[in-house]
Amino acid sequence: MTLRRLLCSATLLVTLAHPALSRATPSLDDVTKEDWIEVSSANFRVVTEQPEKVARQMVIDLENLRYISNRLRGATSLPGPPLTIVAVGRDNADALQLQKDFEGIFQLSRNGYAAVAKVSDSWFLSDRISNSRAVFLHEYHHFLLAYSEEATAYPFWYNEGMSEYWSSMQIEDGKVWFGDHSRNYGRERDLVNHFGNISFATRFLFTRTGLNEGGSGVDKEENARVYSRARFAIHYFNSTPELRRQLAHYLRLYNMGLSQDQAVRFAFHQTYDQLDMSLREYVLTGMARRGFDIGPDGLDLPKFAAKVRPIDRAAAIAVLADVIPRFVPSGSLATKELVAINLAANPNAPDAHALALELTLGHITVREALDKVAALEQRFPHNARLLGLHADILAGAAIKFRATGAKGWETNVAQARDLYRQSIAASAFNPRAYSGLGALYAAVPEAGPIDEGIAALDTATIYERSPALFRALADFNLRKNDLRHALLSIRSAVAFNTKEQRPYDVLLLENLELLADLTQSSPMPTGLRFKSGATYTGPVRDGKPEGNGTWQRPEGSSYEGEFKDGLPSGHGTLTSERGDQYDGDFANGFASGRGTMTFGPGKMTSYAGDVLNATPQGKGVLTTRAGRLAGNFRNGVASAGGNFTPAPAGAEPADTRVARKATSPADTAAGAAGGVSPANACRDASPLKPLWCNAVAH
Repeated sequence: MTLRRLLCSATLLVTLAHPALSRATPSLDDVTKEDWIEVSSANFRVVTEQPEKVARQMVIDLENLRYISNRLRGATSLPGPPLTIVAVGRDNADALQLQKDFEGIFQLSRNGYAAVAKVSDSWFLSDRISNSRAVFLHEYHHFLLAYSEEATAYPFWYNEGMSEYWSSMQIEDGKVWFGDHSRNYGRERDLVNHFGNISFATRFLFTRTGLNEGGSGVDKEENARVYSRARFAIHYFNSTPELRRQLAHYLRLYNMGLSQDQAVRFAFHQTYDQLDMSLREYVLTGMARRGFDIGPDGLDLPKFAAKVRPIDRAAAIAVLADVIPRFVPSGSLATKELVAINLAANPNAPDAHALALELTLGHITVREALDKVAALEQRFPHNARLLGLHADILAGAAIKFRATGAKGWETNVAQARDLYRQSIAASAFNPRAYSGLGALYAAVPEAGPIDEGIAALDTATIYERSPALFRALADFNLRKNDLRHALLSIRSAVAFNTKEQRPYDVLLLENLELLADLTQSSPMPTGLRFKSGATYTGPVRDGKPEGNGTWQRPEGSSYEGEFKDGLPSGHGTLTSERGDQYDGDFANGFASGRGTMTFGPGKMTSYAGDVLNATPQGKGVLTTRAGRLAGNFRNGVASAGGNFTPAPAGAEPADTRVARKATSPADTAAGAAGGVSPANACRDASPLKPLWCNAVAH
């Protein structure tokens, strides 16, 4: 279908839209008194007050999309309990204070996973509700991409475009179809300017990291353009086997830590301007949807019988209390009422009491929290959630004490670690405990055995794709001398770091790529050639670099300096394709000793001082656009007590004035008296955060 026909359809769709009817919002008590049912399959559990047929269709669609996406992508979803989805009508969604502009949303976090959806008994009948269904499937595909054993970072445009593409799933005529744009949502019209030209702006699209967060009409129009561009780009790259191969190669390069520009150049063999032209031609000349045969020789869709059962008010309240607070502010009236109603309806349920306590953390002292959780553990012994909560409280306090340089934190760390272990033993599927234990090992690497730290961090990164957790995992693998897994972890740390606030992670990545190359080489007249396509130019002894030489990768990263016994050793210069550079000492293959770092565009400008594994460690001076910080560094983060000198007058950002105050917890504890609160000081001090800010941030 051509863009002109799409635009005509969009105009008709807008004309047919129904105005919202004015209705009184029901109370939460009314919501809980509805007739609730549960419809479940092997992988999904829909709890709803809507008709059974709606929940059945949701389960069928989700099971089909899960199977088809995994099968065609060659992926495997991680095992776990069925995904719980609270599906409610729009009036009840308002009563629960769910966001009005969301049709559905999924959550994957240290709390596990869950979803909410706005539905009705005509969800699959009208054009408007079909849009809601597509949005819900779109959001589920985001979850599907994230909940995977492999830590794959998906660029924003790719993630949105793929989810738009897969959510167009239609099953008809013995096939599963994708990419049918005959039923669109009016977004395409925003791609055409007043001259009638189509703008794809792939350079802008590919480098975006999110949508506009404002609620203005301009923001909404721009977001509509982003969705349309991403959908058309994925549609284009799925149109031929060669383009699909290029797209897969692009994703591999991106996850190897290459910059967006380099990944595009090497995978697509086109400039952004050429990509714009290719997309424009593809859209204007007509786009074909893609179909897959259903059956034993094609897509053998899952066969299952959905189980349906009514659930009583107490059970419905327990589900609502478990799911809804994940999607609405913790201080909202709906959350407070749900917690109270849940405690009244389920007075003997440990989860009800644990949730109530969790929502008070931050409003009571650590001692009060410990007393409350200890009392609950006496009442509900060996409960996994309470054990994990107890560990969280102890770990948070220990990390804060350790960061300020105070003594006595070791006991709390040991107790927290043991409680996390007990929580995991009590419940094998335990994202909270694994995430807490992983965060503890990231903050306190000496907390326990290396293998346990690796297991905890590896599991924690499933639920939180945090660059800091991946970097901690890389460091643990380096301590074990497992360079292969350290490389995989630091690749993820770089790929998931869309804010690019830790440029030394890029330098460690290049360092590890160099060491990986050195394990697989073949001779050439000027030196050595490596499996990755990189080359070494210089003297060789026994098939290994020896003396002064140069390692060069096709995308532009390089090392120039001394080699000994096949490893960088002595003085050398390591340069990333992003423009970051380390010049200084190397020992046993790693950038370690004394050196100078200069960084590409960003907040940080340079660092000079002690270095370990291409990361500031020891005494040094960090220079940023905001000023100069001299002090002690640990794992790239400044310790308390450093000396900060602001940039010259007129060049200092406003937030740096706050950063100068953030020198110790005592200095920022005066928030109640009109000073700067710890949370605000640490937030505004970035990137010149003293070490204790890490504790405050938790």
